[in-house]
Amino acid sequence: MIMALIILALMLATLPVANALAAPESRRRPADFGNLERDWKNQLEQLPAEGLFYNQVRFYPADFEDISELARAWDLLHQHGAALRQANTIVFNHAGFDFEGNVTNEWQAYNSVHDLGEALRLMRVARQKIAEEGYKVHRVR
Repeated sequence: MIMALIILALMLATLPVANALAAPESRRRPADFGNLERDWKNQLEQLPAEGLFYNQVRFYPADFEDISELARAWDLLHQHGAALRQANTIVFNHAGFDFEGNVTNEWQAYNSVHDLGEALRLMRVARQKIAEEGYKVHRVR
């Protein structure tokens, strides 16, 4: 009886359960993704402002009473910088797009637009946290 249960359990373990539970993404059509070229262009227009923010922002220790607050401010700026580097890598690779921003592969373009949007979102979150926590920001030109 135990041997039969073990054999049954092994047989059930070999069935492709993951395929039955989740619909494959290949069923989505690239047309469902919207206008990828427009979205890519809009995101590329947002990127220089984020780069300018990162390059110009400075925090000075004299503006902070507690060193842990200064560390938190720098940590948020470094999170912004990490997302900026990720975004620049996505743009550099421009998977799914040619140099003019035209779609060459819908799936890769969708992934690029999605990933770039996520990196831009992370940068906005870091900037919002800096503003919400009231850190004094110096912009160096």
